[in-house]
Amino acid sequence: MNWRVKGATQKALSILPGGIRLNLMMQMVLGDLRNLDRQIALKVRDWALSMKYLREAGIPLENSRMFEIGSGWYPVLPVCFVLAGARSVATYDITRHLSEKGMLRCLDSLAPQIPLIAETAQKTPAFITEKLNALRQKNTLAEMLEQSRIDYHAPADARRSGLSADSLDIVYSNSVFEHIPREIIREILAESFRILRPGGFIMHNVACNDHYAHFDKSISYVNFLRFSENQWRVWNNRLQFQNRMRAPEFLALARDAGFEIAAQHTHVAAGSREALRSFTIAPEFRSFSESDLATTTIDFIGRKPAKEWPGE
Repeated sequence: MNWRVKGATQKALSILPGGIRLNLMMQMVLGDLRNLDRQIALKVRDWALSMKYLREAGIPLENSRMFEIGSGWYPVLPVCFVLAGARSVATYDITRHLSEKGMLRCLDSLAPQIPLIAETAQKTPAFITEKLNALRQKNTLAEMLEQSRIDYHAPADARRSGLSADSLDIVYSNSVFEHIPREIIREILAESFRILRPGGFIMHNVACNDHYAHFDKSISYVNFLRFSENQWRVWNNRLQFQNRMRAPEFLALARDAGFEIAAQHTHVAAGSREALRSFTIAPEFRSFSESDLATTTIDFIGRKPAKEWPGE
C-alpha cells in the first residue's frame, strides 16, 4: 500500500465512530497483525534487547516494581519481565485494547519463543513453560493478569498515574514515545520522576523513524523529514500519530525532567543517510546534524539521582 493511501485511510478512520475497531480489523487482514506469531517474536526480541541494556547498565531486575507506558494489544513485555523476576508490572494505556482472547493468543504465540525467553531470563525452559501453562489455566482475563502480576490500567493517563511517590524501580516504554506529542512526553517524564524511588530508572526504546516506510518500501525511514509541519498535518493522524522528534530531543526532555542519562544506543537504518541527501530537508529540521537526522532508533536509560544535589 502506498503510504499516502494508508495515511489518508487512517485519518478518515480516526474521526469515524468505531474507527479504532475497524482499523484493528484492517490490521488483522492487511497489516502487521496478519502474522501475530511474527509480531510477538519481534516484541520478544525487543524485550531481550532491553534485558541486555539493563544488565550492561548494572540495573537489577529481580524483585523490581515496574511501570509500562503504552500497554498495546498484547502484554508481551510485562509477561516476559515477570517471568525474568520482576515483582510486578503496572501498565497504562489511553485505550483499552487487551482482552481475554487477546491474552490467550499472546500466550499461544509466546510458546515458540520459550528458548529465547529462558536464555534471556536465565531460567530453564521447563520453568518458563510451567509458568505460561499456569496462566492458560485461568478462566478470566482478570485472573490471568493477577497470576502474571500485571496491573492493567486502561483507559488511563500515564501523566497522572495515582501511584505513590518514590514507589517504583523502573519505568519503561517500547516504541511508544514517537507517537506522543512533545508536551505530553514532558508530563509523562515528570510523573515518572515522581513515582520512581531515588536511584530508580527510566528505559525508553524509541523508533524515531517514518512508520509509513515499514510497509511502503518505496520510501526511506527518514522520508517524513522532507515535510514542513503544515504539510505533515495532512498525512499525520491520531491512529498512528508521529511526532517526528529527533533522538537528541528525547534525551533533552529526560534531562529536563531531572534524569541523568546512564546509557544510550542509536541505530541508523540502511539507506537513511543517502535518502537525506536526495531531498530538501524541511526548515524545522535544518538545525540538526546529519547524524541526528539519520538516526532511526534511540534507546536510552535515565537515572533519578539517589539524592538531591547540594543547593537544590
